[in-house]
Amino acid sequence: MYQTSQQQTNDVIGFGLFLMFMGITLGLVKNLIMESEPIGEYLPMTEAKKPVVTVTCPICHKVIAVPDYNSMTRTDALRRHIDLEHKQGRFQPQVLIEGGERVPAEYRNLIGFLRGSLPEYSLMTILPAVEVETGEKKIDAVMKQLKAGVEGIQDSYQFRLFLTTMAKFHDYSIGNQILIMLQKPDAVRVAGFNTWKDLGRWVKKGEKGIAILAPVMPPKPKVTCPGCGAEVSRTARFCPECGHGLDIGVEIDQPRFFKVVHVFDLGQTEGDPIPEFEIPVLTGEVNEELFARLLDLMKSRGVGVSFEPRPHLDPGIKGQYVRGEVWVRPEEPRAQQLKTLVHEIAHYYSEGVFRIPRQDAETIAESAAYVVGAHYGFDTGVRSFPYVALWAQDKKVLDQNLSSIREVAGTILGELEKTR
Repeated sequence: MYQTSQQQTNDVIGFGLFLMFMGITLGLVKNLIMESEPIGEYLPMTEAKKPVVTVTCPICHKVIAVPDYNSMTRTDALRRHIDLEHKQGRFQPQVLIEGGERVPAEYRNLIGFLRGSLPEYSLMTILPAVEVETGEKKIDAVMKQLKAGVEGIQDSYQFRLFLTTMAKFHDYSIGNQILIMLQKPDAVRVAGFNTWKDLGRWVKKGEKGIAILAPVMPPKPKVTCPGCGAEVSRTARFCPECGHGLDIGVEIDQPRFFKVVHVFDLGQTEGDPIPEFEIPVLTGEVNEELFARLLDLMKSRGVGVSFEPRPHLDPGIKGQYVRGEVWVRPEEPRAQQLKTLVHEIAHYYSEGVFRIPRQDAETIAESAAYVVGAHYGFDTGVRSFPYVALWAQDKKVLDQNLSSIREVAGTILGELEKTR
C-alpha cells in the first residue's frame, strides 16, 4: 500500500514516541523495584562474606562450625559439642587408647597416684592426647621418674611447685601432674600433637614431648536388662532398647595396663592464637572476680559468710570455719581477706563436705586454698610446707593426702566454674 511522504514521517515519529514511552515506563518500574529491595539481593558479591570459623573434634574428627566467633570462642563450641556428643562414657576418650604395658612389680605401689582417666575436657588442658611418639620411653623408665618425683615432694619447695602444677592441671591424675612438673615445670597448657593440629597450631621442630601415662581401661562388662533381656553396660542407668530403669551400681575398675603418651605445652607450638586463654600470673593483688564468685558459691551452698567484728578473738586469728559458717576478720586488708576466705572455704569442704579428720584438715585446706588461688592467678602467700616430709615417709599416707588436696581443690574449682 502506497504512503505519502508525510504519512511515512508521521509513522516514524509515532514509533519513536512509543519507544520513548516504553523506556520511561521501564525506568520507573526499575526504580520502584530498587527502592523496595536492598541492592545486596541483586549484587551479593558486593558484600564481603565473613569466613566460617571451624574447629575439629579430636574425638570424632567432626568439623564444627562456630556460630558467632565474636561471642563464642572455638573452645566454647568444642566444649558444647563434647558435652552433647561424648558424655556417654566415663572414660572417653580413653577407649581410643589400645595396647599398653603392665606396671613393673617394683612400681606397683605407685599405681594409686595414677587413678583416673585423662581429662575428657578442660579449658586449661584443652583435650587429652592419645598420640604416641616413635621410640617412646619404656614404661619402667617413666615409672622410675615418677618414683623420684614422689620422693622429691617431701622437699618444701618441690611441694609448692607441685601444687602450682596442680592448679594448672587439676583434671590430671596426681602421677601425671608430677610427671608434667618434673619435665616442664613452666607448662601452662598441654595437648597432643594431633590435638594442637586440629586447633590450628603445630609443634615446633625439635621440641621434645612431655611423657605421661595413660591408663588403658578394661572393657566394660555387660549385664542383662530385666525388662527385655538385652545386654547393656554395667554403668548404664537405663536400657537403650526398652528404657527400663537399671538398678546397677557403677563399678570403676582399676586400670590394668598403662601406655606412655606424649603431650606438648602451648609454648612448644606455633600457629593460630587462642584468644580466650590467659596465663595466670601469681600476685598478691586482690582478685575481685574470685572474691565475688567465692561469696556466691557459699551462698549457693547455704553457708553463711560473716565479716562482723569479733574483738574478743585473738588478733592473730584472721578467720574461722565453725559449724557451717565462715568468718573473715573485717579489719584486715582486702588481699588478706581474700586469702582467708579461700582458706576457710577449703576448710568447709575438707571438714564439712569430705569429712577429713581434723589433724589432716588444716594441711589439706591450706594446700587446696593455694591451688585454687594459683588457678586464678592469686598467690595465697604459702611460704613452706615442712609438714609434707611426714607424709612422704609413708607412701599410703602421702597418696591419701595428695588425693584429698586434689579432690577438695578440684571440687571448689569445678563449682566456681558453674557460678559464672
